[in-house]
Amino acid sequence: MPTLRLSLIRCASPASGVRIGRLRLAAFTLPVLLFQAIEMTWRVYLPRFLHQDVGIALAAIAALVFGARLLDALADLLLGWVSDTVDTPLGRRKPWMAAGAVLVSIGAPPLFMAPMGASMTVIVSASLLLHIGYSLIITPHGGWGLELSDDSHQRTRIMGAKVWFGLLGSLGLLGILAALERLFAVSLRMEMYLLGWAIAVVAPLTVLVPIMLFREHVRPPSIKLANPLRLYMTLLGKPAIRPILLLYMVTGIADAAAASSFLFLAEDALALHHWGAALMLIQPVAAMVALPFWGRLSARMDRHHILMASYGWQAACATALMFVPSAALTALAVILAVKGLGWGVDYMLLRAMVADVAREDAETAPLAASFYGISSIALKLAMGLGGGCALWAISWAGDEMRGLAIRVVHCLPTMAAALAAIIILRRPKDSGSDSTGCLHPMVMN
Repeated sequence: MPTLRLSLIRCASPASGVRIGRLRLAAFTLPVLLFQAIEMTWRVYLPRFLHQDVGIALAAIAALVFGARLLDALADLLLGWVSDTVDTPLGRRKPWMAAGAVLVSIGAPPLFMAPMGASMTVIVSASLLLHIGYSLIITPHGGWGLELSDDSHQRTRIMGAKVWFGLLGSLGLLGILAALERLFAVSLRMEMYLLGWAIAVVAPLTVLVPIMLFREHVRPPSIKLANPLRLYMTLLGKPAIRPILLLYMVTGIADAAAASSFLFLAEDALALHHWGAALMLIQPVAAMVALPFWGRLSARMDRHHILMASYGWQAACATALMFVPSAALTALAVILAVKGLGWGVDYMLLRAMVADVAREDAETAPLAASFYGISSIALKLAMGLGGGCALWAISWAGDEMRGLAIRVVHCLPTMAAALAAIIILRRPKDSGSDSTGCLHPMVMN
């Protein structure tokens, strides 16, 4: 069985159960800051910017959102397999990440700086470059991360670190945007201009750190992997992965619908103009405080119990959001703070479950990026569906019903997702293992 190794300068690779240092986690997780900047801009700011400042119809933006996510999913289908299979002098992960950073830097400025009346050809082309580059970074990096440890609790900690540093990136970005909005009344167009250049500059810097400081796990030359379609059909046939993918789907739909509609909720439905970024600061702050607690709790309890609690928490807060009065800034802030205490728990634990399943198969074949890719495909398709449908629903609502439609679009998917997730998690669990010997992920702790 191949030994999983990670080297940072002259550091030894972590043995089973050995705690990975925070600085090493921070260095490896640095690209997550880029991922978070792209996701936040794409899901929260871009739809409103393209509609309000570029003049594109919401229905067309909804199609763009869904199409971009579909492209992401197709790219992940190939990139997971390529990243596991193709050996180069620079490694299996690094060349694709470096190429992705270049494409992101090329695609971000024309998309986020599009002038009024910009053609859809320019918008779509820039979106393609941005999303292909994003996939080239996130899938190899995700597979690489699943190989960092052979200990279940350490994998939960690694995935928790990725979520935590993502929240840190959100906090810094939103803090800057909130200051620009509240102190200088900076327009949305100027915010997007700054975001475009920031992403273009940050992309190569964040990717360069893990490429320079870490060595990859070496794939044994005797291992031969199937073609991508056969490989992914094999992965989909594993009982251990299917409930995780279903949870990714329901979580992604709800998350994207809430993100795409948030600025519409704050500024249109609740008449809290120029408070968007400041309000979005609340949940990352609360989540950064609470997430380490949830991570420690997951080491003592079954993960499916923790997940059920986090989904129920989100659903209760979404229900309260339905009834926030117009211009009630304090009430909205309090609900967002409470909601933030359970924010990110789902992604942390779902990623750890994928890592567990991938690790079981890694004893016979290094499929880390393929496992990450298949979970990413499910998530991105769900996000495209959730974000696209949310924008379509808002575009179809008349002026009289617009405020109510925005509330429903923002809150109802989270409530429905919680119910669906709890049903999935409460299904009878296997007493043994699947055909490959992998323990059922819902009983791992």
